[in-house]
Amino acid sequence: MVRRAMVGRALAALPALTLAAALTAASTAAATAAPPSPDTPIASDGRTGSPPTPAHRETPGFASTGDPADSWNVRPAAPDPRAATPDGPSARSIIPPDGRTQVTATTTYPASADAYVTYTKPNGAAGWCTGWLYAPNAVATAGHCAHSGGSGGAWNTNFTVHPGRDGSSSPFGSCGVTSAHSVTGWTQNANPEYDYAGFKLDCSIGNTTGWYGMSWTTASLDGTAVGSSGYPQDKPAATQWSTSSSISASHTRQLAYHLDTVGGQDGSVVRAAGCSTVCGIAVHAHGHGDHNRGTRITEAVFANYQSWKL
Repeated sequence: MVRRAMVGRALAALPALTLAAALTAASTAAATAAPPSPDTPIASDGRTGSPPTPAHRETPGFASTGDPADSWNVRPAAPDPRAATPDGPSARSIIPPDGRTQVTATTTYPASADAYVTYTKPNGAAGWCTGWLYAPNAVATAGHCAHSGGSGGAWNTNFTVHPGRDGSSSPFGSCGVTSAHSVTGWTQNANPEYDYAGFKLDCSIGNTTGWYGMSWTTASLDGTAVGSSGYPQDKPAATQWSTSSSISASHTRQLAYHLDTVGGQDGSVVRAAGCSTVCGIAVHAHGHGDHNRGTRITEAVFANYQSWKL
């Protein structure tokens, strides 16, 4: 009888022991699980996902047709959308002499694919940045042009995209934004290495303006000739200015260069030859005094941009 009682107590204890072992295993697994990637995509409507795996290393650009009939849902030219202040943490960084020149032929590719982007900041103030078309219906820009950054930040709203803007003229009209996208490395941590974002447009204006190709590589890009065009705050409102230089340092997630930039040019393309037309290889985001930096198009960045245009 004593032996039976002991066996009964042992059997009764088995479920509790099994549960304890399962909880210990789950706790150990949670502790050792890899943290989410800072490239985890997040949309302005709260949707999140996993970074996709790209099937290729570059997408080709497309030179403009200039024909409005090739695009749908484009708004007529709007009144001058001059904003109060540009957005973002970029410091003024002109590496003397200032090599920027005004682009007056903004209807000519690739200037036609550079866009003046206006929006409303979380505090209600008006702002602007630069963006660049990389598909008929998608624009790349800096993360801080879409979201103020960090867990206490918020999304900008009321985005309007004006490709080829030239002062008071929007030669191609404008488009709205159906969704803004960035990654948790920016929206939760405000990490400058993840300062990139994208807009899905409510139109196909890129069929008229053309768009940039996009490519990624892990190889050094030091010495590569690059250019950039944007809408700086120190020039006449909404005018496009271009600059050229070369890559001075290739970092894993950023490229450094001597392109002359000021606030308002954040989000502009860092472009190089290739992609059948012109390649976007980074998104300009920050000024650093003796050089400027852009978020490099890495494999994960490339994959996110491709998914955001779908």
